[in-house]
Amino acid sequence: MRERLWDLSRRDLLKLFGIGVGATIADQIALPRNIKAAQGVKVTPRKTARNVIIIQNGGAPSPWEVFDFKETKWTAKDLDPQKISSDLTLCKTLFPRGVDVWAKQASIVRTMRGGALVHFPAQYHTQAGRALNTAIVREVPAMGSIISKELEHERKDTDTFPTYMSFDQWNIRCPPIGSGMLSPRFAGLDLNTNSVFTSFGGSSDAKSDSRLSERWEALGRWSEVADEGTGRLGPKSDEYKASYDYGVHILLDPRFKKALALTDEDKKRYGVDLDRGAAKLGLGMLLARNMLMADAGARVLWVANGYNGRNGIFDNHSNLYGHGVPPTAEALPVYESIPRFDRAFSALMEDLMKTPGHEPGKTMLDETMVCILQEFGRTPEMNSAGGRDHFGDIYPDVFFGGGVKPGRIIGKTSEDGSKIVDMGWNHKEQPMMDHVTSSIYSALGIDYSKVITDTPSGRAYEYQQTAPLGGPGFIPRTEINELFV
Repeated sequence: MRERLWDLSRRDLLKLFGIGVGATIADQIALPRNIKAAQGVKVTPRKTARNVIIIQNGGAPSPWEVFDFKETKWTAKDLDPQKISSDLTLCKTLFPRGVDVWAKQASIVRTMRGGALVHFPAQYHTQAGRALNTAIVREVPAMGSIISKELEHERKDTDTFPTYMSFDQWNIRCPPIGSGMLSPRFAGLDLNTNSVFTSFGGSSDAKSDSRLSERWEALGRWSEVADEGTGRLGPKSDEYKASYDYGVHILLDPRFKKALALTDEDKKRYGVDLDRGAAKLGLGMLLARNMLMADAGARVLWVANGYNGRNGIFDNHSNLYGHGVPPTAEALPVYESIPRFDRAFSALMEDLMKTPGHEPGKTMLDETMVCILQEFGRTPEMNSAGGRDHFGDIYPDVFFGGGVKPGRIIGKTSEDGSKIVDMGWNHKEQPMMDHVTSSIYSALGIDYSKVITDTPSGRAYEYQQTAPLGGPGFIPRTEINELFV
């Protein structure tokens, strides 16, 4: 049984690093090269954050029990709502730790508009920062890939981790979309937490590392000989070779092994001691913390919360309040799913708040923008199966740290959640994931008005699109300023 990182085979490497490893890094300079700010547009990025952590809630939790609590005829009577501020109520039953740990830090945009009502395109919109357009899907990079490209000049010589790392994106409806038209070195790395559970430890020694280096060097020499007289296999073979070179480079860094070495105390705090399904979410957040705090180059950490079925644990079309009801293949009752989320997320927030940042006097949370992102909302009315169906008209996203002002509640909905009472920002259009993307770019110091003109399709790629195919006729090119000022 393999339990050591240095005994990795090719199959093990792919198993650990998931889908993303196949296109992680390439040596050649790839198109596009012509990137410039949009004409007539002046953007001054805020640069208030050094890092970003994104929690993607697969399946979409019901806002009316979670981040926009509504007490209606359908609401369960045992949720124990707690008034955090005049605009925010959280349920102690569902957030037993969050009420005290992070509730006052939360800033919430409650009038978000969903771009799709089906899981795959909705999750794609979150990952790409724009609506799905099948005509150019192969060239569109992930938001994390754009950030990787923009922050490449800030990488240190000692950085071995990729700028963009994700955890279990392979296990949601929309797996990692990669770097698109950008160089494969910006694709990011998706870790499969199943492998961390079963296959890998966190210790090493010089002898074993040397053995891995020797084997890799021997494989390289064999490959050189094998290529003689047979011709090259084409540029894709170079990309795969570079991917494995990069993987071995990470594995030889003791900081990576240390990041995978989990203490029993941390496992308990993050809920990794629960059953395998519930533990994956906590493990993803714990690994995100470790990779960030290793200070080895990772600055965009993306945790995909979708462990109980590929639609996600929150896809409650039935049994939303299912006390004692066995969970379906797609979702858990709210009494199980939300407290599990709260346990892991509260531990993450505690650690970010108490860990010193890079700048004197700042914490890691001060330097890290944390985003809890949904795909869409849930219907205000309960259906006949005791659940809530997909609802794109209104939903909330939640933000912390990295320059975000604590306690901001942006936008207001009606008493039953069916309508918008106050848009919450200085535009008649609703904010969308596109504006969340711009807000993240701006916080990291990236000009979101940039446009790539020399794309493979010849269609200009805007960092923040303003006229999406199949979407609303116009999306204001702006960040969500109200989060920061």
